[in-house]
Amino acid sequence: MEAGRSFSPGSEASSLKAIRDALERRRYVVLDTETTGLHEPELVTVAVVSANGEVLIDERVRPGKCIEADASRITGITDAMLADCHEFPAIYPRLLAALTGSRVVIYNAAYDLKVLANTCRRYGLLVPTVDAWCAMEWYAAMHGEWDPRRQAYRWQRLSVAAERFGIPELEAHSALGDCRTTLGVVDAALRLASSSET
Repeated sequence: MEAGRSFSPGSEASSLKAIRDALERRRYVVLDTETTGLHEPELVTVAVVSANGEVLIDERVRPGKCIEADASRITGITDAMLADCHEFPAIYPRLLAALTGSRVVIYNAAYDLKVLANTCRRYGLLVPTVDAWCAMEWYAAMHGEWDPRRQAYRWQRLSVAAERFGIPELEAHSALGDCRTTLGVVDAALRLASSSET
């Protein structure tokens, strides 16, 4: 055990059961966004992939505010790159269609749902009700590192979850790349969950 960490020995088995209960035999999609930053964030890219890896949405949009410098450094996306893109309302119907009727897997659901809500409100659009399942919260429990200050499992970066399952992280900090990485983690975990039952 690494210094300063407190791991739950039963966290892997209980987490495999949790992901099986949440996603096995259910229709689900994976959503990811890249955003303007941390202050009242709005989306600048959004991707949705199906459980079999089909790309349902992969779009850049011109936000209603400038991208923060730190966000540009992380994603490589600048305001100039989005100057000729549609605004969010142009893709809103397609995004709703991609999310409706499915459980929506998101790595850091609270943040991405906040981004989606902020962006909808910017344009006076109805904030969709999303059947969200947070892969980050799930993996935090599986990783099992306890945060005594928060009295909860410590959140882990997507790259940590990908490494745990041997998933190559392609196009990190792109919405589509992070969707595909999250799907790879979920796929691997469901296979492990299934094999642990036999």
